[in-house]
Amino acid sequence: MAPSPEKGTPGDDEHIAELVHRMQVYAYPRRIRISEFFLNFDKLKCGRVTKAQFGRALNTGGFKISDVEADFLADHFTQFGPNVSKPQVVNYTELCAAVEKVFNDGDLSFNSDPETNQMAKSQDMSAMTSFKPREVHPDKQEHLDHLLHRLATLCTTRGICFNQIYFDYDRGKSQSPALVCPRRSGRCNPNQFKRAFPLKGDFSPDDIQLLVDRYTTDANDVHFQAMHEDVSEVITSEPPPFPTSPLYLKPDHTVWEHQKLNPVRKLQCKVAERRVRLKERFLDFDPLRKGFCTPGQFKTVLTVCDLQKDLTTEGFKEVVAAYSRDDGMVCYALFVKDIDSIFCEPGLEKDPMKATPMPDASSTDDARRNRMVLNERSKEAAHKVQSRVTAKIVTERITLLPMFRDMDKFNKGVCTVDQFHRVMGMVKIPVTREECVAIAAQYCDRGNHQQMNYIEFIRQCDPLPEAMVIANAQMDGPYQEQAPSVYFMDGRKVKPHDSIIGGY
Repeated sequence: MAPSPEKGTPGDDEHIAELVHRMQVYAYPRRIRISEFFLNFDKLKCGRVTKAQFGRALNTGGFKISDVEADFLADHFTQFGPNVSKPQVVNYTELCAAVEKVFNDGDLSFNSDPETNQMAKSQDMSAMTSFKPREVHPDKQEHLDHLLHRLATLCTTRGICFNQIYFDYDRGKSQSPALVCPRRSGRCNPNQFKRAFPLKGDFSPDDIQLLVDRYTTDANDVHFQAMHEDVSEVITSEPPPFPTSPLYLKPDHTVWEHQKLNPVRKLQCKVAERRVRLKERFLDFDPLRKGFCTPGQFKTVLTVCDLQKDLTTEGFKEVVAAYSRDDGMVCYALFVKDIDSIFCEPGLEKDPMKATPMPDASSTDDARRNRMVLNERSKEAAHKVQSRVTAKIVTERITLLPMFRDMDKFNKGVCTVDQFHRVMGMVKIPVTREECVAIAAQYCDRGNHQQMNYIEFIRQCDPLPEAMVIANAQMDGPYQEQAPSVYFMDGRKVKPHDSIIGGY
């Protein structure tokens, strides 16, 4: 080899810049890190190798550089100094920094001239590779654009990295006939491309063939790396949107009884149903026993007593506004007094002989039942259907309760409209679906359109005899001691009549 020219001349700098540029053009589309090929030769990690190792590393990386050009680069990057020991004198770290600079800012130049760098940055990135996609027929161009757009969209939504699919075909030269492409060339043969295409179910064979014709090289290979670059232009690095299923409720214009019910009356019924004592809860926030607390403390007590869920936001604000004074404090003492009035009548101690009834089911019915407010037309339609059903039940003596019990597995006393329609069909009562909805509107008392109170329906259609009603009331009533007989005395002797006793 002829001796290298003197370093530092303008001709040498231009030649070095050209060689580095060629290496950048080769490394960028293949994502090659040139420093990886020198690590095996640099055991001490000093950043230097011998001239022979320098050429072998470039040859291993696949850079198409002749021996003369490799020696020229080695002479240029040779390092001198007291800490440099022969034969490891070629500083490969400077070459790696120059070549890998393209991955940081896309700069394909080696010179530090601002004008040259600006020209290199303004070049199209497609100039880094000599491959250019083939032109298709103008009639197929619109269809091809549509295919590329579909391919990019599917790769984005399904998280497909297109070039990684063909990684097994993009290896070095091997004895296997299936691996004939150069290493990291970004190419494969058409059969390999079609066999590994990830979206065969979404693209027809003709569409795949059109993509093959578009990216076929002069060596009759498919340049999938160029296709990946075109697809990646519209693919963002952000993850695909998380699938959601938002809830869109249909507008319900039905008016319910609870919309007009006083929230204090509702809380009163709930307290009577659960036998809740509110005063002791409020005393924890009122150490001086003044009878007032803050709205936050008032809400905390309702939450602890499991009453907050029975109030809407507007209902809570209405209760607070009703018992608040000017400074915003809530008079809980007056609130507790109004709530406890359902248990006993105020001022009862002034009338010791007065008897007050105990809270029963009717006392809590306002909070437990939330019925629809129906107009006269709806009531008339429901009454007409119910009269026909009642006549059928009374005439044929049909027992509906066991059939409804079979539908009500949890014994809640309610059934759906569909289940009600099925029961009517089982007993052969001709009722249409619209008529079932009309009846359900009168007996849906749980605040929705589905849960129908079949117990109340049976009680209205097939009422119990008066004697049975009295017997049930006596059975459910309080215990009463047995009254003395009016016919017999002790010892089973007949009691004489009062007129006979008076005649003696």
